[in-house]
Amino acid sequence: MAWIWGDWMPQPGAGRSSAGAFFDTDFSTIDSVLATALLFGLQGNNDCRVAIIAMSRPNLAVAGFADMVERFYHGPAGNFAQVPPIGMNTDGSPGETSPAFVAPFQRKKPDGTPVYRNQVRTVIDTGDPNTLFRNYLEAQIDQNAFFVLGGPATNLAAALAFPGMRDLIAVKVKYLVVAGGAFPAGPAEARVKADIPAAKRVFAEWPTPIVASGFEVGAALEFPGASIDKEFAAAEPDNPVADAYRAYQAMPYDAPSWAMAAALYAARPKESYFQFSDPGRIGVDEGGRTSFTASEKGNHRYLIVDPAQKQKIIQAYIQLASAKPAPGRRFRAGAAGQPESDSAAD
Repeated sequence: MAWIWGDWMPQPGAGRSSAGAFFDTDFSTIDSVLATALLFGLQGNNDCRVAIIAMSRPNLAVAGFADMVERFYHGPAGNFAQVPPIGMNTDGSPGETSPAFVAPFQRKKPDGTPVYRNQVRTVIDTGDPNTLFRNYLEAQIDQNAFFVLGGPATNLAAALAFPGMRDLIAVKVKYLVVAGGAFPAGPAEARVKADIPAAKRVFAEWPTPIVASGFEVGAALEFPGASIDKEFAAAEPDNPVADAYRAYQAMPYDAPSWAMAAALYAARPKESYFQFSDPGRIGVDEGGRTSFTASEKGNHRYLIVDPAQKQKIIQAYIQLASAKPAPGRRFRAGAAGQPESDSAAD
């Protein structure tokens, strides 16, 4: 079943800029790192503009890595121009710190200087997720932004409680794509279990349509680890995403792609990569299990893997995630010919 949620993509001559992408995750798996690279690859193709990256756990080491990756994709100017800080939730447990987020900083150039610089030393080097969401959403054209949730729903649930945020989301955001759950029914999935109250709130109260990329989607679409030493190395020898992938676990290995699938659909909804469920409502029980109830009036759906599109999706993963940094302009023409800024004050 081919399905597109509304005709929101820019049309020729419409003057609308690429959609603003808001990516929230906990960076607990290499999938979230790959999804970050994918989003910047999509930005290089003018499929979206990466507005904000936020993380739902207070881990400075991980925030430092995410900040470095963002600066990497902004090119040399990323160390001097205004780059939005990584939004970091300061409550809760920092969780584990995978070698993937530490090993890249240990690499040295022939002269002994670091290949990558860590510019996040304290909490002050990060941003408050709610403040960043609000400020950067205000800079978007109405209905020209999307959220991708790649981890627990902690930050998004907090955003719903932030004064004025729910109405702002309804005006600015076209939809939310969630990497989490198991559909149409299955065991409790890790991202949902990590913060069950937050997941329940987001699925019940989020004011825009929601599309879910369940466990079964990412498991069926594994990112080929062989591309790290092939396509990634050919495009850019010093790539922090490739270095993180090598350090995450012993090579070679292929990685499930829950967040990558969510990001790919979010930025390219008209590509027919996936099939879809009928409309309905997604619920979360007290144990973290997701359920789907079909309803013509529901504004939730979940992605279904189309076997005929599998190789096309994998090739898109490789091509986009391994692309050389191609930063988008910081100002794009808006619908009325006015500049739309990505550099809203924090």
